[in-house]
Amino acid sequence: MNSSFERYFADISQFARITPQREAELSAIIQAGTNEEQTEAAMTELVHANLLLVIHCLKQFSKYLSSPVIQITDMDLIAEGNIGLVKAARGFKANYNAGHDDEKSSGVRFSSYACKCINSYMRRALKQGRFIHIPEHHFSYWAALGKLREEHGDDLHHADASETLNVSNEVLDLLKQGECTRAHALEDMTTDDGASCWQDILPNENALRPDDATDTSLLKAVLLAEMEKLPERTRHMISELYFEESAPTLREMAGRHGISSERCRQVCAHGLHTLRRQLKDRTHQIDPDMIPSSVTVAA
Repeated sequence: MNSSFERYFADISQFARITPQREAELSAIIQAGTNEEQTEAAMTELVHANLLLVIHCLKQFSKYLSSPVIQITDMDLIAEGNIGLVKAARGFKANYNAGHDDEKSSGVRFSSYACKCINSYMRRALKQGRFIHIPEHHFSYWAALGKLREEHGDDLHHADASETLNVSNEVLDLLKQGECTRAHALEDMTTDDGASCWQDILPNENALRPDDATDTSLLKAVLLAEMEKLPERTRHMISELYFEESAPTLREMAGRHGISSERCRQVCAHGLHTLRRQLKDRTHQIDPDMIPSSVTVAA
């Protein structure tokens, strides 16, 4: 048992079991549902008192959990069983006769009703956690093989195992091959030390490529150098339009610089035209088409 299971088992062991009479009382409260607070309290008490029932149901699935083709842990299966327990608590209708002590007169116990729901949810989780379909009887063979190895160790002979399991040598070979097969998730196929995951080596389609980021950085440096040759007001207005996170409108720019919106557009358009001409005259060519040919901002 792992430490998480042991801690969980210690926690739920603190909840006391309840009598059939109390189960009937809680069931009546839940089914009536007249008071939401009382209903939730009754649900909590009924579920807490039967959490150990999920552990009991888990035992019959131990051979599946030890299988190499099942990618699910015991705590995952317990979580699914707890969901089934909650469903059972909501749907259980007690028919307990408090005037009789005979067990047959008490109707169906909650534990009998809940086990069906718990097992159903656990089986569904196992089917979803199986990457490869394996016949159900193979799990029994694998469990029996494991017990034989524990009993005989290296002294276990192929013929003895075949005779004990009542299978042919060919079938036993296939069972051993299937037992050694492991189903791996992509997350497990990156590194042996587990330091990285699969997503670490997948490209991010939304991220800027390194070469594009380098080109953009170089272009920005060249543009800033060429913009120093522009008049100060033109340089500030173009910077506001194309280097700030949120570009201002022409009206906002007009308010900042004390001119009309149309004059702002003319200044920026003239500055962009001058900047394109300067880039064409550079000895190491930068594509001037990367410079906007017009000012496209809201009025």
